[in-house]
This record gives sequence, structure tokens and C-alpha cells, in this order.
Amino acid sequence: MKTSTKSLLIGIVVVVLAVLVASWIVNIALAALAAILKFALVAGVALVLIVIVWVWWSRSKARD
Repeated sequence: MKTSTKSLLIGIVVVVLAVLVASWIVNIALAALAAILKFALVAGVALVLIVIVWVWWSRSKARD
């Protein structure tokens, strides 16, 4: 096998491996981002519910 052909094959293999590793890293990052966004959404909804209950509780206590 010629040196240039061998170098070309090694280059192709390196590029394919780099693309696979980059794809893997991006998938992990997107999964983490989705989990963070889901947690933030749940925390935001919980905070809104806490505020609603707190306002309702203070108004009902003010009437008594």
C-alpha cells in the first residue's frame, strides 16, 4: 500500500471518528439541556403555585 493511500485512509478514519465523537457529545449536551429546562419548568410552576397558595392563605386569614 502506498504511503499516500495509507495516509488518506487514516485521515478518513480520523474524520469519521471525530464526527461520531462530536455527535455523541452533542447528544449528551442536548439531553442535559432538556433535563435542565424540564427542571426549570417544574420549579417555575411550583413557585407560581406556592405564590398563589400564599396569596390565598393571607387573604383568607385577613378576613378572619
